[in-house]
Amino acid sequence: MLQLIPVSLNSSNKDNIHIATIVARIIMIMMMLMLFSNTRFIYLHHRCMAYGTQRKYASGGVTISRSMAVATALLPSTVSSSSSSSSTSRRYTTTTRGTALHAGSKQALLPISLDLNWIHQSKDIAKQALEYIDASPDPFHAVQTSIDKLTQAGFLPIYSEESNTATAASSSTKIQPGGKYFFTKNRSTLIAFTVGKKFISGQGGFKIIGAHTDSPNLKIKTRSTKRNQITAGCIQLAVECYGGGLWHTWFDRDLSISGRVFVRQQQKEEEEEVGDDTFPRIQQRLIKLDRPILRIPNLAIHLQSAQEREAFSMNKEDHLVPLLAMHIKNALNKPLEGGKQQQEHVTDGIESTFTSNQTQSSLEEMDEKDGWIEYQEPILLHLLASELQVHISDIVDFELNLFDTQKASFGGAFSEFVHSARLDNLASCFMAVQGLIDYSNDDKGISEDEDVSMIAIFDHEEVGSGSATGAGSPIIKEAVEQISMDLLESSFNSSSHTPMSSASLYASAAARSFILSVDQAHAQHPNYASKHEKGHAPIMNHGMVIKRNNNQRYATNTLTGLVIREVARRAQLPPVQEFIVRNDCPCGSTIGPVLSSQTGIRAIDMGCPQLSMHSIRETMGTCDCTLPQ
Repeated sequence: MLQLIPVSLNSSNKDNIHIATIVARIIMIMMMLMLFSNTRFIYLHHRCMAYGTQRKYASGGVTISRSMAVATALLPSTVSSSSSSSSTSRRYTTTTRGTALHAGSKQALLPISLDLNWIHQSKDIAKQALEYIDASPDPFHAVQTSIDKLTQAGFLPIYSEESNTATAASSSTKIQPGGKYFFTKNRSTLIAFTVGKKFISGQGGFKIIGAHTDSPNLKIKTRSTKRNQITAGCIQLAVECYGGGLWHTWFDRDLSISGRVFVRQQQKEEEEEVGDDTFPRIQQRLIKLDRPILRIPNLAIHLQSAQEREAFSMNKEDHLVPLLAMHIKNALNKPLEGGKQQQEHVTDGIESTFTSNQTQSSLEEMDEKDGWIEYQEPILLHLLASELQVHISDIVDFELNLFDTQKASFGGAFSEFVHSARLDNLASCFMAVQGLIDYSNDDKGISEDEDVSMIAIFDHEEVGSGSATGAGSPIIKEAVEQISMDLLESSFNSSSHTPMSSASLYASAAARSFILSVDQAHAQHPNYASKHEKGHAPIMNHGMVIKRNNNQRYATNTLTGLVIREVARRAQLPPVQEFIVRNDCPCGSTIGPVLSSQTGIRAIDMGCPQLSMHSIRETMGTCDCTLPQ
């Protein structure tokens, strides 16, 4: 999936250098690195989490490890090059497209076909991606799932979460060349990186992959109860639309709740004394209820007019309200209905929470008004307390969203599709995390690397990135600056260079850095082909897509696009796919332009093609998850 590309990041950013000189220098150094080195890489988002085996490509006779996957991320085709010495007559024959591609041709010949062996080989990595997505129904779980994988691979926490800045290093962990580290912001944004052993502050660059952890969903409102609006004997939850979802796809789905809950710690050793009073600390707990407890029912066709059926219009405030339970008198005085089988779906302590022995105290807790608890749905609080094994009175706040309980799965006659929630953009997050782990485990590559390899997966992309934890925050700029400063001493001791100021370090690093903004791309829809620009309509299972927009909705420019296309060409791969929106259609955006404008670092927007973007259930190609063996 994720690939490592041998590309120089050392071109000057002075305004008086002609663009042709910059391009020529990049290409020249790229070729030198491909011929004489196997260590300078930027991570290219795509399906190369292939492990182990060595694979030779006709790029200067370089032997490329699949765990490093140099340049092979661009297209999932097995390519053989003819022996022609002329670059203009060179022909690439792909075993997966069922056709011959000529270098420089604008369009592949039809028909397009897939290799069944390739699909079978792709499923192992794709299955890991699906497990990652199933475990990550919200940004908090996505970050924790990523941390679990990073920690298992030897990454260490480095900056204090409590400081909420990238300025206070942990006293027990110091950044060193060759080390691998991570830190979080708000537990919903994650930065992880590994430092090349030859990195020197002021001389090395940062190779950054950016993605985002959030997806459109329904979030439970601050005041969750709707008991003053009970209709038809049904208890509902108050929810708010987050992002631009295809909300009609949320109807008639088996929904549940996940997110984080803040609880008071009652252990005596965790208490803090403030003056004459004792205050328990507040702890964040993740929660994920893996059984359907909510549903948004459709209106029966018999109760709709012909115009309503045709339009399928809805009022998001009135019609997107999920059902939680029936209003049953004294419901909280009895155990939950459903018997032993249902109880096993929650926790071992659910029955004790709802039995009559504890019901009276629970109801008394609910009656204690503190400006928050009296506005919460009691059944919701019972579910949370039961799952977390705490008292209702210990719950002080929460940040919860709804998710579809249906697991991710393979689809299609030959399992060539992946169907899942939140492919946009957890598929990219998985690729980024796994690719960084794979590269960090390559001792030879790290020992010769002169740069810092970093991933940054942000929250709040779906609502514009303008938050303290979004791509519009100073997180990346502060991280690059602070990491450079922390490594300055060791770099200074091992070189003859004089110390540099923080601003000078950052300017030097930014000029040598590159950002891959990786977010899912729009695949051509077979039922709505007219919605796509005919010359820029990527298809699933045929590799990465460069996303372009001259109105700066994407960060790709001529130079950054050229770098990626040139890398693909020199690695003897077919061309990358291209996406441009039609002139009569709106264009989405992502974190690429935001990061580039905030940091001044060159960037490109890329992604895997998918269908049904922002639906509760999306589709992408299985073969876009790896390369054929």
